[in-house]
Amino acid sequence: MSFLEIYQNSFQGVSVDQIVKKTKMTKGAFFHHFPTKNALGYAYADELLREMMMDRWIKPLRAYKDPVQGILHCFKKNIVEIPEEFLGCGCPLNNLCQEMSTVDPKFREILSSVMNMWIDGTREHLERGKQEGHLHKNLNASQMAQYIVTAQEGAYGMGKTLRDRKVLQSLHAALKEHLEPYRI
Repeated sequence: MSFLEIYQNSFQGVSVDQIVKKTKMTKGAFFHHFPTKNALGYAYADELLREMMMDRWIKPLRAYKDPVQGILHCFKKNIVEIPEEFLGCGCPLNNLCQEMSTVDPKFREILSSVMNMWIDGTREHLERGKQEGHLHKNLNASQMAQYIVTAQEGAYGMGKTLRDRKVLQSLHAALKEHLEPYRI
């Protein structure tokens, strides 16, 4: 599967041959679907990572009346409790942002769109929380959504580097402490 190859080895670090070897397609079939390796990367970011961020961070918030409760639950599930084999891999979106945003304008455009979708989805749930009386009306939902996504991405980075669950638990507690004053 190309996702795991890219996630564990980086986009530039994985070859088309490695990707083809992990799939059931031939190299010719690969190039029929993706004329270049970058074309695969664009699809990976625009389709797979976009849906992954929605599934991990936005869609689950629908189940919570209080979006802060959902945000904290998702943080715990997706970061604090990340499977051991992926603890040192970081966030697949942030990895690709760090690796490709400065070297390929199309990657930057797609990755920016995915990141903005994540922030906007978080903001929408925070706005809903304000409207339904779970969060203070003075909460700046746009600013807080940017902060939350930054905290989520930063925690992935800490996990990637330190590989210490106690640090991730501490980051979860700090995020909770920061968000609590906005809850009603």
